[in-house]
Amino acid sequence: MRCRGLLLGLPVLLAGLAGCVNVKAPERIVLNGDPPPVDARRVPETTSHEDCRDELIRAYQNIQYLERENARLKQRADEYKRERDEARKRLKRYED
Repeated sequence: MRCRGLLLGLPVLLAGLAGCVNVKAPERIVLNGDPPPVDARRVPETTSHEDCRDELIRAYQNIQYLERENARLKQRADEYKRERDEARKRLKRYED
């Protein structure tokens, strides 16, 4: 049984070593297709380089605010999960 598997695998191995079997990977693998187009309707109109800098500063401030808010909400969610787990443990103790 083991010998038969070896005899069947040997020709495949030899063909691969001889170059008869060619496995070519694709040059580019696309998982989700092309990225969605950028929605430029919300981009503010600017007239000078200073206006652009001001808008960029406001955008970075908004990003920082959203990151802080996200961290705060994550902390609250973790706290609620802890409270839920504690309540489940207490309930289980009362049920037993």
